[in-house]
Amino acid sequence: MKRCKMLFRKFSILLPAIVILSGCYLPASFDAEMELSRTGLYKISFDGYIVDLNIYRQMRSKKLKVDSPELKEKVQTVINDFKRDRSTKSVSYFKQGAFKVNWSKGGDIIKTRQVMFFRRNENMLSITYDEKKAIITLRGKYIKSQDAARLEQMGLTVQGVIRIKTDAEVVTHNAQKIWNEGSVKFYGWRLNSIRDKPPLLIVSLGG
Repeated sequence: MKRCKMLFRKFSILLPAIVILSGCYLPASFDAEMELSRTGLYKISFDGYIVDLNIYRQMRSKKLKVDSPELKEKVQTVINDFKRDRSTKSVSYFKQGAFKVNWSKGGDIIKTRQVMFFRRNENMLSITYDEKKAIITLRGKYIKSQDAARLEQMGLTVQGVIRIKTDAEVVTHNAQKIWNEGSVKFYGWRLNSIRDKPPLLIVSLGG
């Protein structure tokens, strides 16, 4: 991911700022895919770079130094955090608080009702099932405007590609691009800014 390396080279000249978010991780550069069948079977996959905001902020303020024991300890804590989830296929430290993460999970959303990447307070991608309305919602992370402004002041942004493929009945979506491959329809988004609208797609099982 060359764009991610360029992104982090730019970070080195920026000043720190305080960020208040619901979680500690920000997906910075990535490719993600969400699959959903009309029977409720799903799969979510993520391959990209995730920034730990606490480590990033402390490195920018010089509280953490490269190769310091404290940094190594914090990095290992984050790696262990991801490894606790069996859906994490691989995780490694990149630099500037960024981690390379490959994660994928599949199952039956009708039974589980909800699945998130990475977890509830780090909800970057999610699939939820509403039994009463007989709908399934797939969505990306929403960042409040005030949080987006703080992240931009830190020099952070989001660059990613998200694809959702499904053979179910889609009732609403905000995809930028749509294409077909056989009976399966693909919905695509390219995120170039932290302020871009998060992906949203809702399917109906009521028909």
